[in-house]
Amino acid sequence: IPDPAECDKAVCGRQAAALLSAARGAAGRADGSPDADSHPEGKSRRPGIIDEYNGGGFTTREAMSATDVLHQNLDIEIVYSTQNISGSNTMTVKSLVNGLTQFTIRLRSQYNVSVCRVDGVNASISTPGSGSYGRTITLPRAYNAGEVFEVYIVYSGQAVSRGFGSIEFTTLNGQPGVFTLSEPYFAATWWPTKDGDFGQPGDNSDKFTMQFALTAPSTYVTASNGLLQGVDTLSGNRKRYRWASNYPIAPYLVSFGSTPYNTWTKMWNHGSGSMPVEFYISPSSDTSANRLAWEKCVSMLPVFGSIYGPYPFINEKYGIYHFVFGGGMEHQTITGQGGFGESLTAHELAHQWWGDNVTCKTWNHIWLNEGSATYGECLWEERKAGGSNLTALRNAINARKPSAVSGTVYRPDVTDLNAIFSSTYSYNKGAWVHHMLRRVVGDTAYFAGLLNYRAKREGGAATTEDFFADMGEVAGQDLTYFMNQWVYAPGAVQYQYGWQTVNINGQNYLRLYINQNQSASYPAYIMPIDVRVNGSATHVVQNTVRTQHFVVPIASAASSVAIDPDNWILETGKSAVAYVAGPPKIVQTTPVLGSVIDGATPPSAITVTFSEGVSTNASHYSISGPSGSVPFTFSYNAPNFTVTLTPTVSLDGGDYTVTVSDVLTNTAGTRRLDGEIANPTSAASLPSGDGLANGNAVWMFSLTSPCPADFDGSGFVDIEDFTAFVVAFEEGDESADYDGSGFVDLEDFTAFVTDFEAGC
Repeated sequence: IPDPAECDKAVCGRQAAALLSAARGAAGRADGSPDADSHPEGKSRRPGIIDEYNGGGFTTREAMSATDVLHQNLDIEIVYSTQNISGSNTMTVKSLVNGLTQFTIRLRSQYNVSVCRVDGVNASISTPGSGSYGRTITLPRAYNAGEVFEVYIVYSGQAVSRGFGSIEFTTLNGQPGVFTLSEPYFAATWWPTKDGDFGQPGDNSDKFTMQFALTAPSTYVTASNGLLQGVDTLSGNRKRYRWASNYPIAPYLVSFGSTPYNTWTKMWNHGSGSMPVEFYISPSSDTSANRLAWEKCVSMLPVFGSIYGPYPFINEKYGIYHFVFGGGMEHQTITGQGGFGESLTAHELAHQWWGDNVTCKTWNHIWLNEGSATYGECLWEERKAGGSNLTALRNAINARKPSAVSGTVYRPDVTDLNAIFSSTYSYNKGAWVHHMLRRVVGDTAYFAGLLNYRAKREGGAATTEDFFADMGEVAGQDLTYFMNQWVYAPGAVQYQYGWQTVNINGQNYLRLYINQNQSASYPAYIMPIDVRVNGSATHVVQNTVRTQHFVVPIASAASSVAIDPDNWILETGKSAVAYVAGPPKIVQTTPVLGSVIDGATPPSAITVTFSEGVSTNASHYSISGPSGSVPFTFSYNAPNFTVTLTPTVSLDGGDYTVTVSDVLTNTAGTRRLDGEIANPTSAASLPSGDGLANGNAVWMFSLTSPCPADFDGSGFVDIEDFTAFVVAFEEGDESADYDGSGFVDLEDFTAFVTDFEAGC
């Protein structure tokens, strides 16, 4: 850990955190908790170095959306002794606008560009200031939308590493080697490409196919993206490795590691063929234990495939290569790893779907990469033994609980590398966004939603809004509220809860008080909360505001209550407090909501039972039926919390509606009725209410018609009755003796028609 007297406080802090992380992660963990090097401390093993140039974008550059890079052919040589890079890049580019006259690439200032041609014609290219990157190529003519042109660049110079170690000429376990880690802004420290400017959100949606050739000393083995096309032996004890990526790739995912590796390959049979899984390891680390650790990725591939869909680069490969950085980096098809932890391996493999196949469009949305891969670690723990081990899932997500909640998952500041790759927000809180969303929409919709998101965005890039739109489309919900409270707002919920148990008319109920007492600057969180009673039965309440009251029917009197016992919600505390009484609710009625009653024996009374004592009178109730308002007498049984409404007229067949006004209150007169009934014809809608005072209660029941013209006994006089009677009449069936004369004759038919037309 650096001496604080010798460096900037913030930088020292990052160095200290990184070194501590590396120390903690050295052993790895087998219990599903994260290896320390599986999180962004790996990427910030060295502090994030930016550049002498610390400004924003180039004010004169064309828009990123003005061009589409289709293909790149990069051919370079590295010289270890001088740390020099020389070579060329040929870029195939399509104009997306009319009248395009310039094309801006990024290549750091120390490199000399000796040739710049566009479609074979020499073209001028600007020279950036010291420590800067932007180079504007003046096109030899204007290109219109749809036209394709080719840019050829020859360059050379001494490499300078920036960011988290964008190009390092170094040693790996005593062996010389060169390694790249370009994320987020620093591909241009070693090769010329179109890329976003430092400190700007960027646009990772412009992906391309690629050929990449690297020449190095003949003792070096080079690992890179895609499929190896060949190895050429060159003069001067050199070798050239030629790689091709035929799946679209973003600039920051282009990579290589070149050192005297030991290599081996496992073949993964994916059902419709086989795919190589390649490994490149430092000889001094080449042990059977380390090989087995990395080879776990082969068993991870089908597990992630069963969750996310087939491995997205199945026609090329997956691989892991050893590099000098702590943790790992999800280079497309070839992950760089500095360690052997299981969670690290799972994290980086999950990135092939989330980060590589579907990439965050701008760095503000990096949680779509990192939070998704971190939750991938948890899903691996849940699924690795086969089936769904929810205990393992719970342990894994709890081990990744963010250490703070005051920031947002969305990263507003993209000028600070360590802020972008925050383990607290981008990784851990981002993983909890997935975990909670899964609980909100349910497993079926969550996993189907991921497949929908992938199908719509693969090969490109996405924003947070894209993700929630695609997930909501499958779930049949507008998830904007969830996105706003968990991604764009700071904070997390803190719960207080209190409860009572009560028996009303032989039915046990739980009275539950929930209060969110997080900072007033944080949202009121809308979440379903599991409520576990007596350690076994689980009920769900929908918490929508800071303070809410629920009444829950339970099988037996409650002796213990826990909320969110399986930890589906990111919270900063759950504390049991004294019960605070809430508004009265309706818990029982007769007739039961939605019941259909034989009109021959109509109910003599209608009862309404409340969750507690109420202050009420007849004016709080109304009954309406097919003939209009129904008069009634009123009585209240205080010990049973039950009101009885006795109609003073006979009830005819038809539909009836009972309304209870929210003017009525609890006995003390301090809390009005919580009366809303979601479905007025479903008994499952009781107890009433949304957890808040106010809201009339409205429910319905029906009486069947006692009219003899209801020939089929359905309770209603309709065309089916007429048809049934005619059939019986024509057959001379005794049921058609409508007038009871003992004969089926015309008088029966006439009597039936008279009643049918009158509707009885």
